[in-house]
Amino acid sequence: MTRPLKVGLVPASRTIFDQELAVKVRGDVIEALRDAGLEVVAPGEGLTENGLVQTPAEAERVGRLFDQEGVSGVVVGALNFGNEVPAALAAVHGPDKRPVMVFGVGEEGELTRQASRRDSFCGLISIATALRHREARFVFPRRAVCFPDDAEFRLAIFEFGNVCRAVAEARGAVYGLFGPRPEEFETCAFDELSLLRKLGIRVVPVPLTTLFSLAAAVPVEVEREIAKDMKGSVDCSRVSESDLAKMARLEAALDGIIEERGLSGLALQCWTSIQDDYGVSPCFVMSRLTDRGVPCACEVDIHGTLSMHLLSLVAGSTAGLADWNNRHYRAADVFSAWHCGVFPPSLCSGEKRLSYHNILADSTGTAVGKFGTVESRLDGGPVTMMRVTEHPWDTWPVLIAEGDVVDVPGDPPGSHGWVRVSDLDQLYAEVLRGFPHHTAIAAGHVGGALMAAAYFLGLDPVAPLSLEPGQLEIGPDY
Repeated sequence: MTRPLKVGLVPASRTIFDQELAVKVRGDVIEALRDAGLEVVAPGEGLTENGLVQTPAEAERVGRLFDQEGVSGVVVGALNFGNEVPAALAAVHGPDKRPVMVFGVGEEGELTRQASRRDSFCGLISIATALRHREARFVFPRRAVCFPDDAEFRLAIFEFGNVCRAVAEARGAVYGLFGPRPEEFETCAFDELSLLRKLGIRVVPVPLTTLFSLAAAVPVEVEREIAKDMKGSVDCSRVSESDLAKMARLEAALDGIIEERGLSGLALQCWTSIQDDYGVSPCFVMSRLTDRGVPCACEVDIHGTLSMHLLSLVAGSTAGLADWNNRHYRAADVFSAWHCGVFPPSLCSGEKRLSYHNILADSTGTAVGKFGTVESRLDGGPVTMMRVTEHPWDTWPVLIAEGDVVDVPGDPPGSHGWVRVSDLDQLYAEVLRGFPHHTAIAAGHVGGALMAAAYFLGLDPVAPLSLEPGQLEIGPDY
């Protein structure tokens, strides 16, 4: 989530405008991009005149540079009026549809007959028009004409970087599918080929028997090292050494498959075969892998994996998976974001205790084979919830909502947090209209950036509640 991200910079200019002004602010823009943690690919003076993009020939050279360097997004800056066709040609060069952000630079001072001027907004309009002519999707800062050292611009650049990372890493991802979905949970069904066609995401099926065999073959020294680390992360006092050893071997086996198959995430049949045939619940192991950047969805929910993956990339931090659960009996617009015991430890800084699967144990009358859930509570503060799904009529809705984890009475078992939203009835209604029972959840309000990521991926965002304004405005849709 913190790997350097390459973005291409198109310093758009027209030769009839002040070149010195354009060259100076070009350096300021590069500095702002680097300060946001981005690796900048920009034309130098050896590639284009003054390191600017002003002609179609220069645009072609810069486009090839972006392709060679593998940039994940393109920033087009109208450093003066700009030349719209070269700017657009450089931005859309190559077969990959990268996210594009456009902005203009403001005037240095009072406009007079003698002063040099940029007229960047006029140029920005023309660049946007040229991008629309080419059916290119783009975003722009809420303050579209600004300066590189403006705080709003730097926040917009940071947000755009997270959007680019989410789009680049979600497209073409590889997810592991461990076992079939639970028979009763048609809600977790998905179309593997549709996912491949839409986002290039490949799903690798792995039988549970293969997972169990690999777990059984884990060396004792590896098992002990992982078990020791487990004891240092949560209270394991209720769990036997033999059960903890099974969890450690399961984690080692999953780690090996993740590395061998190049998995970006996985979805696991977390009940009841794994309890009956292997002897533990996998929730704790899944929470640890999720915290290490490999989102693990319950109940073989591949769309849940995608939701966790996208949200974590946009938020720049771990995302868990929760049920849209019970309304609080007394607190207005508060619901329980809950799951059996799989929330990532990083979302829960309070007490974390390894326990047994309360629901399964109640139904079978025993806790044997059910240990492996984590009793934990979400940290208070802002959160974002997000769910991707596919409808049979080939639409891909994305539900996006923001709320706050609050402290109200109630202490259900498992992993849990009470979340207050602005209108719970409206949120529940939207879930019922078109979404399954799971949602990804992460700290912070990042709904605006999620809207931008969904836009570039060709998904259909649904936001039933007002979102905290992000720094990016979305351009045209096609």
